[in-house]
Amino acid sequence: MGKKKRAGNKKVTLALVMQTVISIAYAAMLVHMTVLLVRSRAHGWFSTIIAYFPQLVIIISSMALQFVLRIRHRAHTQDGSLLPLLFTFIALEASMILPIYFDVSGIAILPPNGVIYLSRFSLLSAAVLFTFSAVQFFGTNLSKMWLYLVSAIGAALFISIAVPLNTAPVSTIFTSSYDAYFLILITLIYIAAIITYIAAVAKDRATHSLTRSTAFIFLIIGNYLSIGTDIVTGILSAVIYVAGIIMLSISAKNTF
Repeated sequence: MGKKKRAGNKKVTLALVMQTVISIAYAAMLVHMTVLLVRSRAHGWFSTIIAYFPQLVIIISSMALQFVLRIRHRAHTQDGSLLPLLFTFIALEASMILPIYFDVSGIAILPPNGVIYLSRFSLLSAAVLFTFSAVQFFGTNLSKMWLYLVSAIGAALFISIAVPLNTAPVSTIFTSSYDAYFLILITLIYIAAIITYIAAVAKDRATHSLTRSTAFIFLIIGNYLSIGTDIVTGILSAVIYVAGIIMLSISAKNTF
């Protein structure tokens, strides 16, 4: 029992370190890009900042939730290791701004194809992890769950690489005709996750179950909307996502 607990703690620590490092790196890039845009005052600088600002809000709020969970209540359930991993992939979704970061700063972090692969992988993996977090309500065996999770993430990596790339001069995600099917796949997974959370509430009508499920549904909707580039959608995604984070923070003592 002691060995299993130590192994679980190692998973939590590793996932939390990954989330922290990646979140800080992407947050630093977003802040750096904001400073450069404000200084340059180039045409469209303000709309550009507003377009990617929700990503910064999502990254910072996700990190804040982890600190709340560490301080208020040690996350001893499966969520203790799933949440840092989930938020790691959500932070990696900010890879979509790397082409803009290159245009603004002249610093290339990854080649164009690498940006697309990483963006696809993080988007699909985050959707998968939301679904696995919902499935926990139904008493899934933890050891089997990790096996299924690793397999699902492996499948997400394969799909992300297998989908053909755009052949146009500008290589960005969601510009290939195949990306429409990729987006449909992500949408279906998110819908499945939401349905699973609703089914979980129907199974357990306790207050903490309702609060937790509602919070995760908010996170799902907010994160999904952040994929878009529309300013109104971006602001709405940040508001909904932060609302979900606040709900999880408030109910942390009862749900983790």
